Amino acid sequence: MSSTAIIVSDAVFMGVSAASVGLRFYARKLSSEELAADDWLITVAWFFSASLAIINIMGIPLGHFGTPFESMSEDDTAVFLKFIFAFQFFYIFAVAFVKFSVLYFYKRIFSVAKTPLVIWTLLAVTIGWLISFFFATLFQAWPMYCNWVICTNSMDYPVMYVLSSVTDIILDVSILSLPTFFIWRLQMSSAKKAGIIGIFGLGIFCIVASIARLVYTIYFYNANLVNDVAAAFDDSANNIAMWSGIEACTSTTCANLPCFGPLLFKPRQDSSGGLEGRKTIRKPSTISLLLGSFKNSQESPSLS
Repeated sequence: MSSTAIIVSDAVFMGVSAASVGLRFYARKLSSEELAADDWLITVAWFFSASLAIINIMGIPLGHFGTPFESMSEDDTAVFLKFIFAFQFFYIFAVAFVKFSVLYFYKRIFSVAKTPLVIWTLLAVTIGWLISFFFATLFQAWPMYCNWVICTNSMDYPVMYVLSSVTDIILDVSILSLPTFFIWRLQMSSAKKAGIIGIFGLGIFCIVASIARLVYTIYFYNANLVNDVAAAFDDSANNIAMWSGIEACTSTTCANLPCFGPLLFKPRQDSSGGLEGRKTIRKPSTISLLLGSFKNSQESPSLS
């Protein structure tokens, strides 16, 4: 694993995710919509994603990322493993808060009289995922110093890494596929439905990063099975760190994409010169603006 690859990838994806959050807030301002829970949740998600990327970048000069494991001194090894231990918590919180933001975004745009049960269910599962893997990571090796000192009584934490990645991907697929069931019932053409579904489907890029991370997690697991510590940490652990940063930042960016409508399309003017829909109770949603069409909430199922 090249140190340059870690620095460049984390720096680029962190910058892109920061820009996407800024554009999200600017788009909300253009559409005159009040900020909602999903906007603040994605801000928290970006904080953890950026922190994770910074830890990976600082791990090069300070944590010996990219250095052959067998060439490290005992002290260097301890520092390296402390960085590995720390970034896991930022990863867990980053991807969890992205999921919270997306689900609250769904709650805002797909709720008519009440929030669909499936959204509450996925929120509860995500909370359970966050709590479970936070404590599983915290106690993956006990006493805690066994996370950076080789101990004989450590838990089988590579299995936990694999389970974390697999369940993360399952949750992402479940959340990304959810809009299809709501959108297909709307009173609009099939082409527009497909267009909106495609917008939400851009989140597939975060799943690609998740799968890449899972591949290296499985390599890490297999290397530990044969007690090949050098193989586990020289390649797999460094790649897991890099792809964790990429996944967290990519997920943050993808969560913001459906909110960019006002940046691409301007609301049409009505005959009196005002913004169309301003006289209705609800303002145009970001999804409606993206498609260049507006239907008030009394004419069709709510998208606001």
